Amino acid sequence: MTIPVMIADDEGPARRKLARFLGEHEDITIVAEASNGIDALDLIAMTKPRLVFLDIHMPDLDGLGVAQALVRAEEPPSIVFVTAFDQYAVKAFEVSALDYLLKPYDKSRFEQALDRARRSVDSRPDTETLAATLARIRNEEQYVRRLLIPNEGRSFFVATREITRLESDGNNVAVHTGRGTHSLRATLESLETRLDPAQFARVHRSHLVNIDEIAEIHPWFHGDYKISMRDGSEIAWSRRYAAKRPDLLK
Repeated sequence: MTIPVMIADDEGPARRKLARFLGEHEDITIVAEASNGIDALDLIAMTKPRLVFLDIHMPDLDGLGVAQALVRAEEPPSIVFVTAFDQYAVKAFEVSALDYLLKPYDKSRFEQALDRARRSVDSRPDTETLAATLARIRNEEQYVRRLLIPNEGRSFFVATREITRLESDGNNVAVHTGRGTHSLRATLESLETRLDPAQFARVHRSHLVNIDEIAEIHPWFHGDYKISMRDGSEIAWSRRYAAKRPDLLK
């Protein structure tokens, strides 16, 4: 009897890597793949996998949000988290006897996680412990200190303090830094919830800026402002968003 498995990760190369590793096992059947949290929940409800490889950072709804919804399900699947969290968060998974794949992982580490998952799929997950752990991690990891940027099949970190501004670019976000610009598959809305408001401010529907990188703020028209950034760029600060951050004008 095969184990139905679902892969949820917003990075195409990451999904293909997992699919390749899983495809080498005859007792595994991949029943669905998702690139964001909302689709993941819908597909889990439809395909009912017994095991989910769940990425933490996904647009629309992140992996923690998906897991928090799953622990309330009548028959929740077992979960292997795929994460780029700091070590303290990984330790929290370990303490609660959950498994994880820390990016970048190799085939040996994947096989360990899969073997452990095989032993768990026939028993109901410890949802109480999982829910408590997720709540604790959500509280501890309220704001991220770095973003994982995919690049041609590989990924690298950018510290949030190095980001000058973030700009909506279609279905992606342009992450501007002093050393270049990177493209990230995400929405400004999802990033805004993950970034510390003491460091970043939403100034326009298309822009989030690092407050420390603001050079000047000039009154403009009808209650709007114009922001001059240290990198030379100028950004309109609409009165709608200015009203949400009066602390920056004091």
